[in-house]
Amino acid sequence: RKYCMFEGRFNMLKAGVTYIKQTQAGYGICAVSENYAVELKRERTLFAGLPYLISLDNATDPADIQTSIEKLRALRFEAKGQLQRHCGLDEDPGAKILIFIGRWVKQKGVDHIAMLTPAFLRSHPEVQIILAGPPDDACGLYAGTLLDQLGDEFKGRLFVCTKFFRLPEELRRGAHLCFTPSCSEPFGYVDVEFGLLGVPSVGAAIGGLGKMPGVYFRQQNSDDSKSLIDSFFCSVDHALNLPDTEYWEMALNATKADFPFDTWRANLSGSYSKAITNFKSFAGEGNLLFDAQQHADAGTREVLNEAMAPRKATVLRRMSSTAQVAHQMRILDIDEDAEFLTQPVSDDRTHELMREAIFQGQMKGKVKDAEQLQSQICQADQRLTERSHMTQWLMKPFARGLCLRIHVVIALGYIFSPVGETLLKSMDVRARSNTLASEHALWITFYMGAGCGCLLWLFLSRGIPPNLLMASSQLLNIIFFVLVPSLPGEFFESPFSTLTYLGLCGLQSTSRLLFIVWNFNEDFHGGFQVAAKRIGVLESLRSCVGWISVNLSYAGLEFINRNLVLVVSLGTTVLLFKAPQCYASYVLPSTGILEGMTHKSFILLVFAEFLNMLSAYPSQTYTLWWTLNGFEPGEIAGFALLTGFMAPVMLTAIFALLAKMNRWGPWAMR
Repeated sequence: RKYCMFEGRFNMLKAGVTYIKQTQAGYGICAVSENYAVELKRERTLFAGLPYLISLDNATDPADIQTSIEKLRALRFEAKGQLQRHCGLDEDPGAKILIFIGRWVKQKGVDHIAMLTPAFLRSHPEVQIILAGPPDDACGLYAGTLLDQLGDEFKGRLFVCTKFFRLPEELRRGAHLCFTPSCSEPFGYVDVEFGLLGVPSVGAAIGGLGKMPGVYFRQQNSDDSKSLIDSFFCSVDHALNLPDTEYWEMALNATKADFPFDTWRANLSGSYSKAITNFKSFAGEGNLLFDAQQHADAGTREVLNEAMAPRKATVLRRMSSTAQVAHQMRILDIDEDAEFLTQPVSDDRTHELMREAIFQGQMKGKVKDAEQLQSQICQADQRLTERSHMTQWLMKPFARGLCLRIHVVIALGYIFSPVGETLLKSMDVRARSNTLASEHALWITFYMGAGCGCLLWLFLSRGIPPNLLMASSQLLNIIFFVLVPSLPGEFFESPFSTLTYLGLCGLQSTSRLLFIVWNFNEDFHGGFQVAAKRIGVLESLRSCVGWISVNLSYAGLEFINRNLVLVVSLGTTVLLFKAPQCYASYVLPSTGILEGMTHKSFILLVFAEFLNMLSAYPSQTYTLWWTLNGFEPGEIAGFALLTGFMAPVMLTAIFALLAKMNRWGPWAMR
């Protein structure tokens, strides 16, 4: 766990980074390109704390001959005809050949190429496309299935080969552009190989890509397939419409790229010298992080049991005898060299399901991307493993695939859980007669309870399944919002009882964070756009419910609020006990106290939360301000009702704009 677990996940790279930190003071880790080194340092927390990542660009031979634009044109004309004959394409001297040769995997973006191939060929009659390489994952098989159905429509303009394909170097000169829409790429040799032959690249400027002349787009969000597909299409369309002079200058500059071996050797030698200078061995322990022979003497069985234990028995969550037997069976499987990294649905089965989905999508006139299909296959497989009919029902999609039904249940809990602020308003009036329980004391007590509640719910989340925590929160919701306010008024005459009650309200109100965190569980597809839209909807409905509750309170209909919360809380509590396995078995992984807290994004979020808390007090006293300024209760209720209907529209629009900006970037970067 110490050397192979990072942020709660199995990570074999953690051992190497830990070794270098302990023995070489963090010096010696190299990336195969400068951009990739910057990207790892910026986006991968595993490399935080290292002095620096050394950029060690791969070396390659330069172009064979020094050429000019006129010579490039002549070589292109000759090679194009040979390439067209070699691949069975129509011999058209004016054709522009777009080419991709490599492994057909998700990392290379081959599924995006397959989805856009019909659009490229239909929008540009002069275009011919060559796609070749062996499919190595489900996305590659998906791309092959899509392209197989285009052969008849684009005969003579499309060449597809789904196996290892060797193309002579002289024939590669006949291509007009080289596809490089990779989702991630440490260095990238394809753009260099084609660029040195005078073929520019078109694709994503990610990792090591973008070092050769070409047309590139920036990935605003790598989790959003639609953004990547649209950006890639616009890049290709722009590259095809470049003026001839600009295109050939770009092609000529590509042939002048230089990645010398001397520079590579010098950088490697410098990196090695720096690592040797800072190297220190463990005193008397050798240079092994984990000595299997040493631990075998102490009892390999005990070490293995402790290392592979999914969790330990605690006071809050005991391990049953069945769980202990299951754990022993896992150890036996390891002793028998069983595979421990498996996937629930095989590639063959996934390909089968994708082929059927493609057929159904073509019947309806809409084909889904590979990532979305994979997420739906995973969710369907998990639904089939559930035994309870209610659990299977909760795992089904809601609103035509917008989210799962379990997400709706959790969303209801979020909308009706934060009742502490509303209770504080009503308690403020009752407590004014007590000189000890001043207004400042009420607010201080409430937010002290909220601060303790954040730590408490985080601590409990590491040992108690989320469905039990959320169900407990809903039960507390009923107690504090429905039952306690119904007690006789004498209960609130004591300042101690009033402050205790408000502190517990603050503690309970922070449980809404649970409903935010776990609302995105089981979401395999989507990025910030999905989060922004869902948070926008949740906050809109929560704001609407809050303002409507103010309206009902001023109308003397508080019993409706209590009954509504009672029904929703009881209903969600019952459904949460039937939550899927991921909500009933998993807990938050144990991580370091400071892991992630040094990120700029985390610091900005903390600062934003400070500002939010500073504005919390005036936002909670608006009804008092209206009353002091002569507004009648009926007027306040009407304004609250109007705001309750307007707030969802405004918040939804704001979060939709955030999602759009994250997809396409700020206007200045488009």
